[in-house]
Amino acid sequence: MSVSDVLKWADGRGWLILSGGNDSLSEIRAMALGRTNVDGSIVYIGLDEDDGEDVLDDMSELGAPTGYLVNIMTEDDNTIKERIAESSLIVIPDEYHPKQLKSALAGAGIGAIRSAYERGAVILAEGGAMTLFGKLFSDQNENLLAGFGFVEDTLLISGVETLAESDIAVSALNSSAINFALGIGVGSALVLGSTNIVETWGKKQVSIALGGSKS
Repeated sequence: MSVSDVLKWADGRGWLILSGGNDSLSEIRAMALGRTNVDGSIVYIGLDEDDGEDVLDDMSELGAPTGYLVNIMTEDDNTIKERIAESSLIVIPDEYHPKQLKSALAGAGIGAIRSAYERGAVILAEGGAMTLFGKLFSDQNENLLAGFGFVEDTLLISGVETLAESDIAVSALNSSAINFALGIGVGSALVLGSTNIVETWGKKQVSIALGGSKS
């Protein structure tokens, strides 16, 4: 079963890079840079003024131009929109639990990210952050909550080599809460582009499962 045969995702001229988690090689980040328009800026999404230091250093070593943090907890909506609108690469590191990050991004943050993606920006969402881009995501108590829905009808699971490792994915599929579960391992990424382009990067540990209603 091919990912491109069953998944649907948001329309846009950009790229959605779903990384199962960054490894020491930074291969996914390097490849994301290669997909980025050099005329735009790089922004790093954070919730604290000290966020993003490690990823900024790592990206700098990979040859990235100077980027800056967009603190979505302290900056006003207009500033968030303006800074993200200028970006060609939006990096959302795995630094907070998805539920906390979703609450902070709701409204101006995710609206600006979606608009930038529609115009052609690259979104690199890592680890727990990438799970927010499905229809549902799992909180700390393994409850299913509404995600941002960039990838339709899908539960995204980070850091797993196969979906058999994820009890919440099995439970969600059996309950018909979603029709698809997608697992992405550390050091691997699923890349979704316009005109139904699908790529796997890094270790290519990407697995997909269908719920009972689709079997």
